[in-house]
This record gives sequence, structure tokens and C-alpha cells, in this order.
Amino acid sequence: MKKKDILKAIGIVLGIYVILTWLIPAGVFSGKEVTASATEPVGLFDLVKYPIATAATSIFVLSLLVVLLIGGLYGVMNKTGVYSNIVEGITKKFKGKEKNFLIISILVLGILSSLTGLVLPLFILVPFFAAVIILLGYNKITAMLSTVGSILIGSIGSTYGFNINGYIIYFFQNKINDSIWFRLSLLVLMLISFTVFVIKTASLEKKKATKKTTKSETKKKTEEKEDGIIPLYEKNMDKKKSPTALIVIFALLVVVSLVGMFNWTNCLGVTFFTDIYDSITKFELNGYPLFANILGNIEAMGNWTNAEFCMLIIIAILLIKWLYNIKLNDAFEGFVVGVKQMVPVAIYVIIANILFLIINSSSTGNTIFAPIANFFISMTKGFNVLTFGFASIIGSVIYNDFPYLLNALYEPISTLTKDYAFVGIILQSIHGLVMLIAPTSVILIAGLKYFDISYKEWIKNIWKYLLIALIAVIVIIALMALI
Repeated sequence: MKKKDILKAIGIVLGIYVILTWLIPAGVFSGKEVTASATEPVGLFDLVKYPIATAATSIFVLSLLVVLLIGGLYGVMNKTGVYSNIVEGITKKFKGKEKNFLIISILVLGILSSLTGLVLPLFILVPFFAAVIILLGYNKITAMLSTVGSILIGSIGSTYGFNINGYIIYFFQNKINDSIWFRLSLLVLMLISFTVFVIKTASLEKKKATKKTTKSETKKKTEEKEDGIIPLYEKNMDKKKSPTALIVIFALLVVVSLVGMFNWTNCLGVTFFTDIYDSITKFELNGYPLFANILGNIEAMGNWTNAEFCMLIIIAILLIKWLYNIKLNDAFEGFVVGVKQMVPVAIYVIIANILFLIINSSSTGNTIFAPIANFFISMTKGFNVLTFGFASIIGSVIYNDFPYLLNALYEPISTLTKDYAFVGIILQSIHGLVMLIAPTSVILIAGLKYFDISYKEWIKNIWKYLLIALIAVIVIIALMALI
């Protein structure tokens, strides 16, 4: 299949890194200087070991489970007979106003991504928005841009997302609202430019009558038919059942998950949830910690991870099964069907993380990234946006998780400049832009596999916007430098 080029793209990046480990000595930053040691090459057995280690590492296993459980959730939702009613009802409402729904999708997912920084959990909304978009007549590229693309755009213009801005204030000890107006301006520029781009490039499929069908036309029709297949959606309408319960359960699942996984205390200094948690767990009845034992080993909201997110999805599935009186066999069948559809996506999520695991598995802490970054940074005496930008681009490909990129560059940053808010915007912008195209971008690869879009096709469609986004980033950075 043509979609195998996703694996090729990942393999090329991984292959380049492996070759470089044989040529570049591993090192570590100490201030702005790099202490280099001997090379630490990746060998043949390592190429077998690291994929296995990635699949067995708990943090990646949890990501895999999130993806699979999202599939299981939608599989059970399809069995209710009302999920299809909701999707078809919204589709009918936006017929003739299709672009409005694209705008809603981009704004909702982009803003949520910017505010929370919870990229993978937001994937739970992708199948719903995508189903409506495809039923409205748009192709999968448009659906991908309006959903997964919007989540990535929100990361570029991150405002309060703890996984980005929270770690910036953690490392540099600045305040979350430092440069907030520049970050908000960046977000607005990103969302407006991206919305215009998606609307300009999107086109509704129009059915045309043809007298003769050539081979090329037959092939095109086959591709269009495949493009019309909606992942995790099954038309199963039951007009007798009310969709209210499903809407409430799904809305609560999304809201509680995002609230529970956002680090309120460290990001905004809000202790409301931890205070409630402490009050409940410390309550004793005749010296017996009743509620603490009932709740079990669970963290306060604000400290939740993908483990709690998986728990909430399972609870939602059970509630849906119970409230809609779905037979156990039917619920199980729907769950399995949904999980099966997401197995390839989950596997690709693991594969996209192999390079990340390799560079973080060094027992000495030495990596080839430090000498590479130093090569660019040391081109100038002081802090230089251009050379630092090149180092950040390479680092973003390797470190697909922003806090690790920040940690890798913290030493030289802290010795070259004290304008941490300025550096923070540069880093988050560059990392976000790279995640739009890098084959190590987990959410991107998950989206491509989910929509069954080739990597080549994605690059062909996104590169023009990438230039527009880069100009917007340069404008914001230039304004910050002047003010």
C-alpha cells in the first residue's frame, strides 16, 4: 500500500540518526560548553532491542492503551443506535453551511490544545469531528487538517498548556503570564491563517455523470470510495432512543479528563482540586480513613495521567452499555471492532517513539544532539535566533516531547540569555512547526494512520501552510525582539 511511506519516512530519520551515532562523539552540555566523549554507536542488535524496549516502556504502553480504548469507546457508541443519530443530525444541520463546521472544528480543537497542552487525550474528539466532516462531503485530507492539524496548530500557539508553558516556567522560573499577549497573538495568527488555508484548500465532492470510464477514472473512483470510508463510524440509527445520555456521558468524559489532566497547581497556582482531595482523603470515621480507602490509589485532579484517562474511558464505556441496555455480546463485539481499527494506529504510535527512546536511553546522559546543537549555537558569541533556531529544529525531530527538548537546551540557554520568555516562544513555535511534518511527531503519525493518508500526500498538502505559519512566527518573534 502507498501508506507504507509513513514507515519509510520514520525509517529514514531513524537511519540518519543511527549513522550519525557512528560519526559524532556523544557529549553533554555544561553551561554553553560541550564535554564530548567517545562515539556511542547504535548497533545491529540495538535496532532489534530498541523497538521492543519502546513497546515495553510504561509511558508508551499507556499511549497505546489510550489509542485502543478510544477505538473501543467509539465501537460501543456505534452499538447504541444514537451515536449515528447525533452525527447524521449535525451533518444535516450544516448542509449548505459546510465551511462553518470546519471553522468550528478548527477553533474548538485548536483552542483546547493551546489551553491544555493535552495533545493525545484530545484525539478522543477526532473521530467525532472527522465523521461529520467526511459526511458533509469533504475528503480525508480536509478532515485530517481540521482535526489533527488543528491540535498541532494549538501547540504552536500554546498559551497555558502545562506540557509546554508549564515546563518553561519550571525550567526558567518565570511566570506563566510573561509574554502571554505575544502567545495569544501567535495563537490568533495561527488559527486565522490555518482556518483560511483549510477553507481555501477544502472542496466538496461533487457527483458527476460520465459516459465512459477509463482505467485512470476507475482508479480515481476507487480511491474516492476508499476516501469516503469513515473510521470508527457505523451507520446504526435507532430513532426510539434518546441521545441525551450519550451526549452527557461523552461531554463529561472529555471535560473531566481535560480538567483532571491539567496541572492547575504548578501552572496557575490553583490549589482548589488538591484542597478538596486532601479534605476527602484525610477524613476519618472513628480513626478509619473511609474515603481514602474507598477511592483507592488515585491522584488529585490536576495530577492525572494517561492511566486515569484510560480509567475514565472504561467507566464511560460501562455507563453507555448499562444506560442503553446493550447486550454484553453486542457491547463486546463493538468494543473489539473499534479496538481492531485502532491497532495499526497504536502500533505506529509506538514506532514513532523509537528514536525518542534511543536518545533517552544513554546510561551516561551523553547524546549526539549536544555536539550538533553546539555546532550551530557556537557560530556566534551571544544568543542568535537563527543559529539557535536550527539547533531547535534538529532537536524537535529527535525530542518529540517538548519538555525533553527544553531540558536538552537548558544549559546553553541559561548562559547565553536571560530573556526566557522570548526563548520560550521561539522553542514552542519551532517545536510545534516541526511536529506538523516530522515523522517522529506522535499525533501526526497517529492521524495519518487513522485517516489512511500517506506521508507524501500530507507533505504535499501542508507545505504551503508551513511557510505561512513560519512567517507568522517570525513576525511575533521580531515584535518581541523590538519591544
